[in-house]
Amino acid sequence: MKIRFARLRLTAGFALLLALAAPAIPVRAQPSSPPPEFPVEHFFRNPAITQLRFSPSGRYIAALIPHERRLNLVIMDREAKTKNLITAFKDFGISSYRWANDDRLVLLIDDDGDEDLLPFAIDRDGKNFIKFDDTKAFIEISRTDPKNPRRVLAYSNQTHRDRVDPVWLDVKTGKVTVIAANPGDVRSWVIDWNNVARFGIAGRLLEQTILYRDKAGDNWKTLATFADGEPSWRPLAFAGDNRTVYVTSNIGRKTFAIYTYDTVTRQRSAEPVFADPEDRYDVTEVIIGGTEGKVVGARYISDRVTEVYWDPTYQRRQRILDQALPGLVNSQQLVTDDGRQVLVISRSDREPGVYYLFDEQNKKIEELAVIRPHLDPATLAPMKAIRYRARDGLEIEAMLTLPAGRTPRGLPLVINPHGGPFGVRDELRYNSEVQLFANRGFAVLQPNYRGSGGYGQWFEQRGYRTWGRAMQDDLSDAVKWAVETGLADPNRVVIAGASYGGYAAMAGLTFTPELYAAGVNYVGVTDLKLIASQRRSRDDRKLWTKTRLGDYYEDADELDARSPVNFAQQIQAPVIMAYGQTDPRVTREHGDDMRAAMSKHGKEFEFLIESGEGHGFRKEENAIAFYTRVDEFLKRHVLAKVDVKIGPTEVLQLPAKSDE
Repeated sequence: MKIRFARLRLTAGFALLLALAAPAIPVRAQPSSPPPEFPVEHFFRNPAITQLRFSPSGRYIAALIPHERRLNLVIMDREAKTKNLITAFKDFGISSYRWANDDRLVLLIDDDGDEDLLPFAIDRDGKNFIKFDDTKAFIEISRTDPKNPRRVLAYSNQTHRDRVDPVWLDVKTGKVTVIAANPGDVRSWVIDWNNVARFGIAGRLLEQTILYRDKAGDNWKTLATFADGEPSWRPLAFAGDNRTVYVTSNIGRKTFAIYTYDTVTRQRSAEPVFADPEDRYDVTEVIIGGTEGKVVGARYISDRVTEVYWDPTYQRRQRILDQALPGLVNSQQLVTDDGRQVLVISRSDREPGVYYLFDEQNKKIEELAVIRPHLDPATLAPMKAIRYRARDGLEIEAMLTLPAGRTPRGLPLVINPHGGPFGVRDELRYNSEVQLFANRGFAVLQPNYRGSGGYGQWFEQRGYRTWGRAMQDDLSDAVKWAVETGLADPNRVVIAGASYGGYAAMAGLTFTPELYAAGVNYVGVTDLKLIASQRRSRDDRKLWTKTRLGDYYEDADELDARSPVNFAQQIQAPVIMAYGQTDPRVTREHGDDMRAAMSKHGKEFEFLIESGEGHGFRKEENAIAFYTRVDEFLKRHVLAKVDVKIGPTEVLQLPAKSDE
């Protein structure tokens, strides 16, 4: 099939373009010389556009675009070729939204960083804007109801803050109707295509229980109970027949794979529908096509996002897209009800994202919008997956980004561990922080240390109760690998991370100070007993923390021994730290106590805390200001000190931008 392209790098917003004959888009070559130094804002300004979505009929497209430095909602009429901004928030941006019908949308907004999302609704023309009076936090708007355009299916904390309830939300009045009364400790649900809650996944005392009922009003029955850490299965989504459910399971396997489960015979398929061919990565997500419950494929993360389709129509379209857009991860996000047009997003390690409209019948791909049009992928640094051995022989996968146009020898290096630490990991994708570091000449190494998710339950369990121990050794061994291969200058190694990654940064500076020339701690844990004490309110949370971190009482000495706040005197390198005032995950006490400890021992640091921010800075100006300070900090303490071993430093405390 010969595809016609409408290809243009847009400066902002989005447009429908006339189709032009053009060849497939080439993969951009790596520059032979370093690109210019771009300003910090280049990487951390808001995207020009994001979250494109069709209305149910397909006539309208909604998206979030910047207005007054906040993400606001814009609507395009594809027939009239008009574009209208319908919200104008200035204090906070829209987190997510969903079409309820062609005329009305529901918005979710976090107004202070505490992660309690508040629901609003607005007409397509910007009229009848309301903030719902319900004070309960919302988690997600799941899907529309084709049979009743006045309501959407959502998940909310209606019965208890620690429980998730499926509800109908009336988009005109804001009235909330609970679909299924939570039978106790259900944390997630599977709703069939008649909008009946059929499965509930409950968690209590380190057990996962699969609850099931055939129809609304039936009593819940227990299908299976799994102890924490043992092989298990979990339902994901119903097929259109409302009898078959797709499940993910690692029973008898090293990694999770996709199976089917018959709710009548109560039998799981003997063989997986799909599994990672190498049995290296977990597969825990299915792809649903349209509104009729057709499961068309599976999505998982190998070294990058990988989508595999078993539906013939989706398979055919994917082959066309991958041929036309080589070198990119091309995802079929939405399909119009008539199946003729597909909204596609294409990404890579150097491409933050481009939205396309694919019309297979007319053999045409139109570029709708570029997420970050000011970024030229040709000037960005490539990322690749590497593997190295930890000191105990465990193989660790890591993402390595090399600065463009520089010889990969003796480079300054940033070790950049991800947050979590459990259940998540880094993969090949665009990352603003990584690209900033690479633009300044750093190589960046992101180890998926033991405990990282997606490599099988066994790998995640290897990280349990090893904070500051084996998990930290994996990062130290990454430094060793980079130095021994000649890639990194041992005198210019930085450790930088957020959340758990911030903990790892402080643990590296305190427990292995000889390795690092500087550190960046962004909303990072510094006192493990603070984390353990946060989870003492319920027995199941206490046990969860005990297995993965340690018990507040029984392991008090060990928690103290692995808490960087108790070892500030060992720090030899300067560090910059930043926290959000309303962070519900890593409270500001972690930063305050670390600052006090470093001040007591005369250590060099910079510190800032932002009001109205939570677990990471969402406001554009705050993110830019923080990374501007990080940039200046690294230039002063690392890039300016070539071949100089960093030792004990003099005290230098710069005033924080905000210290409330």
